[in-house]
Amino acid sequence: MNNSERMKGKGQHGGYYTSRGITEDAELTHVGPGTPGGEYLRRFWQPVALSSELGELPLNVRMLGEDLVLFRTRKGELGLLERHCSHRGASLEYGLPSDQGIVCCYHGWHYGTDGSILETPNDPTSKNAGRLYHPAYRTHEYEGIVFAYMGPPEDVPEFPILDTYVEPDNEMVPFSLHMPCNWLQVIENFQDPTHSVFLHTRVSGAQFSPNWGQLPIHEHVRTPLGMLSVISRGWKGRVWVRTGGEIILPNINQATALWETGEDEKYFQRASLTRWMRAIDDDHTHVIGWRHFNDRVDPDHKGDKNAVGKDKIDFIGQTEMERPYEERQRIPGDYEAIVGQRPIAIHDLENLNSADRGVATLRSLVRRGIRQLGRGKPIAPPKRDKRGIVPTYSADTVVTLPDSLGEDPEIIRAVGDQVAKINIASGKQEPDRRLAYFGTKVSEIASEITNMG
Repeated sequence: MNNSERMKGKGQHGGYYTSRGITEDAELTHVGPGTPGGEYLRRFWQPVALSSELGELPLNVRMLGEDLVLFRTRKGELGLLERHCSHRGASLEYGLPSDQGIVCCYHGWHYGTDGSILETPNDPTSKNAGRLYHPAYRTHEYEGIVFAYMGPPEDVPEFPILDTYVEPDNEMVPFSLHMPCNWLQVIENFQDPTHSVFLHTRVSGAQFSPNWGQLPIHEHVRTPLGMLSVISRGWKGRVWVRTGGEIILPNINQATALWETGEDEKYFQRASLTRWMRAIDDDHTHVIGWRHFNDRVDPDHKGDKNAVGKDKIDFIGQTEMERPYEERQRIPGDYEAIVGQRPIAIHDLENLNSADRGVATLRSLVRRGIRQLGRGKPIAPPKRDKRGIVPTYSADTVVTLPDSLGEDPEIIRAVGDQVAKINIASGKQEPDRRLAYFGTKVSEIASEITNMG
């Protein structure tokens, strides 16, 4: 029985009849060791922490339901180990980094960054050193973020470099935000295009651009990496197509320009954010990633690099501490809407409608990935271009049309569909030809529609 059926017949003030005991969808939301969702997430590189968080002392980390400790050796090598010493369980957060690894404060057991036991000085005759291994995970550091692979060590994938990382004259500023809720409901927000109309414009005032207040025509399409929301609006003789909300499975989102207005013609304006919804445990998430700063995605320089970092970012509504509680009640943002769904959103209590196609599709894709892995199907690596870079698909495109055509819903929908197809096809082009290909194809579509009108 779905939630709509349960609601029928309750009548006014019928809270007493609300169904009780309904629980979360554990297959999708639980992330601990051995859980289906946790096993799936462990097959991908996940961010651990910002490099700036890690100084001379070990850093406590909880991720995917495991308690770990991250540290640098005195020679600068990274280690990520199970937090509790294999001898008698003392916490390695109080360990002492050495040239080769970390030394437990309790009895001096010495661990290498790969988990090897180097010394057991409280019993020099022990044969544990050189024979046993403490639980450890492989790490990789890139552009101010430390990543880890927590899956089978014999199946470590190549660390993916996305094309948005190597955009010309682009500065990537790392950040980390805490959200006390399940990872899935955070990433679902990016496949919910109508929330921007209400939460970010009509309800709380224009938090980004007033143009976001127009209810868009939206579709959701598959990509080689996951999916895109295709959000199309007619605006002042132009059609603004936002192929944003890009999901790179299982838990990466790329967002297009934050303050885009759709008023100036442009082709394939890229991402302002790349971020992981990295599960701490079932009901806590770290949103870790980069803000992209360049003149194309933010020509008016509304972004603020100095406001980006640990527990902070340069746009409203993303953290608990940025504003007083009463102000957040009056002008809520993403944080309030997402966290307010419960620590783990209960899907069986929802009443999805046609505007929620993206959310439903995302859940289906994640579930399919989990079940395919459970049947023994390996995770396919993302395709790379000749540089070894992974093409991605988030972009804003604004197409000029005669006024009467730019206001026709069917024309707007058709332009959005065509731009999405061109976007995905462009990923197969040589990197140095992709932008030109995209612009040529979109110009052809605009000319055809204009001539038809």
